Amino acid sequence: MSTELTTEEIEELREKSGKDVQRIWRELESDVPGINEMFGAITGTGIGGAASLAALSSLGFSGLSAAGITSGLATAGSLLGGGMVVGFGVLAAPVAVLGIAGYSIFKNVKEKKKKEGLKQAIDKLYKVKEKLVVYDQYFTEDISGISGAIKTLQTLV
Repeated sequence: MSTELTTEEIEELREKSGKDVQRIWRELESDVPGINEMFGAITGTGIGGAASLAALSSLGFSGLSAAGITSGLATAGSLLGGGMVVGFGVLAAPVAVLGIAGYSIFKNVKEKKKKEGLKQAIDKLYKVKEKLVVYDQYFTEDISGISGAIKTLQTLV
């Protein structure tokens, strides 16, 4: 279905669709906030470190004196049949595990938001394209550009 438009109507529609596409890109950028996976890793590591420090100070002689630390490491190491050196590994494990868990959680949240944002952007671009297809003889290049953007975004979903 094709209808004749005046030059003014063509420019007005082109400007409106251009603004719509720019708004869609801005929304896409804001829908995928910069959740930093490193923040999750640091948070998890901090929690793991606090737990390890609490365990160290409560195992063996209480406190963080030389006697308290060595007896705490030895007690932690004895959980795996070792001594103080093994105790370092036992007390470091929560730090590593919780750091990795924190990183993974933040990364998964970011990926879900990214995919949802991409899907919404694709839907909105289709709507802009549908408005222009009615007047395809005037907007061939615009429609082609929007189609290319849609294909690119679909590869990212």
